[in-house]
Amino acid sequence: LAVYGLGILPVNWFGLIFLLTAFVLFLLEIKAPTHGALTAAGVISLIVGALVLFNSAKTPDFLHVSVPLVIGTSIAMAGFFLAVMTFAMRAQLAPVRTGQEALVGRYGIARSEIPLMGIGTVQMGGELWTAELEPGEEVIPKGAQVEIVRTRGVRVFVREAGK
Repeated sequence: LAVYGLGILPVNWFGLIFLLTAFVLFLLEIKAPTHGALTAAGVISLIVGALVLFNSAKTPDFLHVSVPLVIGTSIAMAGFFLAVMTFAMRAQLAPVRTGQEALVGRYGIARSEIPLMGIGTVQMGGELWTAELEPGEEVIPKGAQVEIVRTRGVRVFVREAGK
């Protein structure tokens, strides 16, 4: 329909360039962290492009684009991109909640004694982990609360909590 409309109506190509620039700016806003600057430029480009697209000296008065329609549509698109960017920024700034990185700093219970040069078992949440002492730590008795200091593979390195 767009191609058909562009073939029938007298099109100001400058307006079409503005519209394409607006959508490029919207896409760049998703990829680049400009905190809304590209969206603002895209909304302005969208408004200008939509107003000039079919509004030329050769266009009859009944074919002109409605200014309130253009501004309303542009504001709606700006709101949509603002919401998308807000969710994207929250997702990027959220702490890691899964994987080995999320284990560091959490607490668990020693389910077996953890000797100096050996391994033991630690329960954290509903999971049992193979645990070793962090270098420089003392033997951890069974039932003591432990803090996970680092991970390597499926093994956690712990120290007694509160020390």
